[in-house]
Amino acid sequence: MIKAIAKPKDEVSILVVEDDADDYDFLRAILKSCCEKTSIQWVQDGEQAVDYLFHKGEYQDEARYPAPDLVFLDIRLPKKSGLEVAKIIKKDPRLKKLPTIMLTTSCSSADVRCAYENGANSYLKKPGGPQEMEQFKKAIGLFWSSVVLYP
Repeated sequence: MIKAIAKPKDEVSILVVEDDADDYDFLRAILKSCCEKTSIQWVQDGEQAVDYLFHKGEYQDEARYPAPDLVFLDIRLPKKSGLEVAKIIKKDPRLKKLPTIMLTTSCSSADVRCAYENGANSYLKKPGGPQEMEQFKKAIGLFWSSVVLYP
């Protein structure tokens, strides 16, 4: 259960930036199982992510599209890559402390290095099969519920 990053409103707001609906559904199920009260917003490309984070375009209504407490970013996204979005997040004074997690299928050391250089706080490899999925689910639950503390 994620409690360490809960705001006074007692709800964790998570933005998932993922172009694959199956990957989003998988992550959403894991996050819902780990968090008592969670608001999960989903956008499917890097431009939508930037618009959401800066409340532009269709995301102007801050009540409907709350500022996230945590962002999950796929590296390979349409329009703007996850690396570009991470760089934008970390350069903005209002967003730079926003925990940003890269979630991708890539194990490339160059991708890992670039992710951290562009401001990612963590780099997680998406699980490939059923056994990896179960391990991933347990690891995320343990990690978020008992290890991580955020400002």
